[in-house]
Amino acid sequence: MKLKNKSAVITGAGRGIGKAIALGFAREGAKVTVAARTRGEIDAVAEEINKSGGTCISICCDVSDEDQVKEMIEKSYLEFGSLNVLVNNAGIGHARPVYAIPFETFQHIVSVNLTGTFLCTKHVWQKMISSGGGSIINISSLGGVVGYPFLSAYCASKWGQIGFSKACAEEGKEHNIRVNVIAPGKADTSIRAKVPEDKSKMLTAEDHVPLSIFLASDESKYLTGNVIPLEWFGPRRK
Repeated sequence: MKLKNKSAVITGAGRGIGKAIALGFAREGAKVTVAARTRGEIDAVAEEINKSGGTCISICCDVSDEDQVKEMIEKSYLEFGSLNVLVNNAGIGHARPVYAIPFETFQHIVSVNLTGTFLCTKHVWQKMISSGGGSIINISSLGGVVGYPFLSAYCASKWGQIGFSKACAEEGKEHNIRVNVIAPGKADTSIRAKVPEDKSKMLTAEDHVPLSIFLASDESKYLTGNVIPLEWFGPRRK
């Protein structure tokens, strides 16, 4: 098992990419905290993992709320005795022309996608140092390296997330903390369920799992500060 004896916190883990990563980590032996705002979803993920012989706890958390993030990290550390992996996956988006974006909407997107990444990283940092180091995996987007029309707020938050990740990667070197970014393209998840488009040429949630396991494992111990694109380019899925 590639993640045996490791403990991980995964945000936005009630569904989609976060849920897939949580299940994948558990299969590889990691003890997992699944965190999100919806209690029913994370409890269902935790139950699935525990019933299959894994170890998992669920914690409700709004990643844009510092008190909730701090409590979530503290509970996870006390439960597992260490924290080795953080996956900042929680994210939201909203498509509108720039002139029609309400100020509150822009703030909300940045608070979840960027501030949430900052808060989780801030509060896990010392726990990782105490655990002998660790791996932080930030799920960004191709929208963090390419500007897309009508997604200016989303792109701003994701570009910021990548810049933050690269700075943290430099800070983490002396503490054996690695910080890498996965930048996926379009994925067939619930966030795009109502968008009228061909879902057969998109990533699935499970497509994100192998790379996430690699970055969480000791196999990637010499990689930090990388932005790794993930995009579907093969034949149509059936």
